[in-house]
Amino acid sequence: MRTTLFLLCCIFFTTVLKAQSPTDKRYLDSLESVFARARTDSEKIRAAVQISSYWVYTDTVKAMAVIDKVAPLAKGKPYYEGLLLSVRANASVFVDDFEKGQQRLMAAERIFERLDTPEAYGQRARLWYNYAFIEQRRGHDREFLRIILERCIPYGEKSQENGLLSQYYSAVGVAFMNEREYDKAIHYQQKAIDRYKEEGQKDDFIIWNYLRMATCYIYKKELPKAKQNLDIVSAMPESKEERSYTSLYYTTYAQYYGGMKQFAAALQAIDAGMKAAQHLNQGHRYSALLYQKYSLLKDLKRYREAKAILVTLSTDKTFIGHEKNQLTLKKEMAETMASLGDYKGAYEMMMAHKEQNDSVNNQVVRRQVEELEIQYRNAEHEKKIAVLELEKKEAAARARNQSLFSWLLSTVALILLILAAFSWLFYRNQKKLSVQEEVNHRQQVKEMQQQQQLVATEAMLEGAERERRRVARELHDGLGGLLSGIRIKLSGVSRSHEELDKIIHQVDNAVSEVRRIAHNMMPETLARFGVETALQELCDSLQTPQTTIHFEAFDIRKDMPVSAQLAIYRIVQEALSNALRYAEAKNIVVQCSQNGHTFFITVEDDGKGFDPRRPQRIGIGLSSMENRARYLNGKLELDSQPGAGTTIHVELDLETKSREINTLQEV
Repeated sequence: MRTTLFLLCCIFFTTVLKAQSPTDKRYLDSLESVFARARTDSEKIRAAVQISSYWVYTDTVKAMAVIDKVAPLAKGKPYYEGLLLSVRANASVFVDDFEKGQQRLMAAERIFERLDTPEAYGQRARLWYNYAFIEQRRGHDREFLRIILERCIPYGEKSQENGLLSQYYSAVGVAFMNEREYDKAIHYQQKAIDRYKEEGQKDDFIIWNYLRMATCYIYKKELPKAKQNLDIVSAMPESKEERSYTSLYYTTYAQYYGGMKQFAAALQAIDAGMKAAQHLNQGHRYSALLYQKYSLLKDLKRYREAKAILVTLSTDKTFIGHEKNQLTLKKEMAETMASLGDYKGAYEMMMAHKEQNDSVNNQVVRRQVEELEIQYRNAEHEKKIAVLELEKKEAAARARNQSLFSWLLSTVALILLILAAFSWLFYRNQKKLSVQEEVNHRQQVKEMQQQQQLVATEAMLEGAERERRRVARELHDGLGGLLSGIRIKLSGVSRSHEELDKIIHQVDNAVSEVRRIAHNMMPETLARFGVETALQELCDSLQTPQTTIHFEAFDIRKDMPVSAQLAIYRIVQEALSNALRYAEAKNIVVQCSQNGHTFFITVEDDGKGFDPRRPQRIGIGLSSMENRARYLNGKLELDSQPGAGTTIHVELDLETKSREINTLQEV
């Protein structure tokens, strides 16, 4: 009978270093001799590890005492610290303290992973194999196989150490055998054998793999091939001695005899194997052989003897430590009880099996439970059982239909929910898109309005400047020329008239005033020398005995657009005009500076000031200054209080204006 009990039958546990059989007293004596003669710390530690590996099979206290003796020698030596941790982890596993064992193994791994040496990789391969062994003991067969393939074999290759890869190939073969993938198991066992022979390993290791290959062929019902492998083992001299594989040797022969229906020979082989397992302290092997004996007795319909063996196994901690074995034990006990006519006990045992195995939903197990239930109830109430069974089937059908309906309804509801969610997301995105489009449209309209306003303002200012130039030319050329002609004529008249001298003086004043007005309307200095010189000349020309005007200029560039220079000139001109006309100031300070493309104007006076919050105080001149500041994308700030003077701050953006002028020129 195929069961997962074969798992424990085929596992062998590796220690940190290869250990000989625990019954080999000569080997122990040689190790102790090496330890006594060791001269260096590393030699003592290595010898102690081998001695500990010897004792860990039978006496973990002695094994740990040896390690404690050399632990101080390993301090400050990462490799040996990790090595001793691995040995302690093995001891924890042998006493079934798996949690502490895995913790110690991972602590050793954290030490070894910092060491990039072949020897460290060999130790990492071993500790990961032991970690995988613990996972297998917990029933995680697939995790065991994954760790061997992904950790042990790659690290074994990097270690370049003989014996490791062949051992791990063999372990992979065992794992596949436990998963009933016998062809893969045979493939890896053959790889292990080839590797052992290539490395010149002892026949002991090869025997293990031939025995496993024979077992795979037995499970495949290819008994002749199984016999070929058994004959190879029997021909080896080592097979006649009692070694660690002796119990497996008898186990495999028992399976072969069972397949050949030679049950008496099979039972004799099992008894011989159990005797060897006891002598070798192989608890797992003894449990597996005992279970195998149960299977044979069951096949021979010797149910009472078979049940007694199951009772014995139920108290065997080694056997029931594996979850799959617990489930198998309950299932087999239920079948044996049913064969003995104890249907109630069989039913209870099968229900216990069902409760423990959450994944048991297949039709075979359900049918077995129903059959046992029917047999149990038939013992007392056959007719009642038939009615209850019919009701149960109808209820199961209704439950299946209800479950199917609920599943379909849930599926439809989920689909509708997903559609609703997508619809809501689409609506929200469309709404956001519409809002964004509206915002963009408003922004475009606003920009167009600003552009139009800019064009209009520029046109207005340009028109005003053209009109100023025209009036200035007419004043200078027309009225100025007429006044100059009148003065010349008056100068030719006799000087005897005092009144005539006054008239000539008045005409001179009129000519000067006309020229001043014409100059202010269109200063020639601005066009010829730039805004800094023009402002200096403006301040000098507006000074009076009552008012001093001080002009300061900092870093003013001469490459700014003419329209910008003219706007700056007009802003300063208007500010000075207001200060002279209304402020009654004694001192006026004009500061102009430029930082990159930003132009700053400050006009400060010590006049009588005013209240800016009174609208009637804001005249045309101030509005003109604000318009020109906006024309240059700037801003104007006014700070004034009655009796405390007035300060005007202007900040202009010349770069933006230059780009706008270029854009307009391109358009």
